[in-house]
Amino acid sequence: MMKALVVGGSGSGKSAFAEDLACSLSPTRTYLATMESASPEAQSRIARHRRQRQGRGFTTIECPRSLAMQACATETGSVALLEDLGNLAANALFAYDGSMADPSTTLDRLEREVIALADHYDHVVVVGNEVGSEGISPYPATLTWIQLVGELCCRLAARFDLVVEVTAGIPLVVKGTRA
Repeated sequence: MMKALVVGGSGSGKSAFAEDLACSLSPTRTYLATMESASPEAQSRIARHRRQRQGRGFTTIECPRSLAMQACATETGSVALLEDLGNLAANALFAYDGSMADPSTTLDRLEREVIALADHYDHVVVVGNEVGSEGISPYPATLTWIQLVGELCCRLAARFDLVVEVTAGIPLVVKGTRA
């Protein structure tokens, strides 16, 4: 049973590393996609990630706003790859009408959902985000999102077996041992 958190900045190679790790853990793979295709940039990223995992045996489940219903029956030895916490948090925090959910409640709910997911599958690989290192946002809502994602990554890192930070395609094991 492996519970892994893979973090890194945008374009760092964290997704490719996480997919390789998931593939090494099980031939039965579920990809939990959290990005909504609301913009041309999002559509481009989604297409790139689909190409990247094409032919690798992933069953994709779209779950942009909640993981509560994603702990479906799986085969023994299965692995779930959750891509990624930043999108999931943004989608849970910000409503289509522009309103914002309570950050504390959202953080607690997302943590419970990810832990329930990790407890359901034999292995789980969660892709997180390096947030907050580029300075402070002038937008309060963005700062709230940064704080939520950062705290969620910290909470999961404390509970997971393996934590890896990927920078420029180079993985650095921060906690645990790679299988």
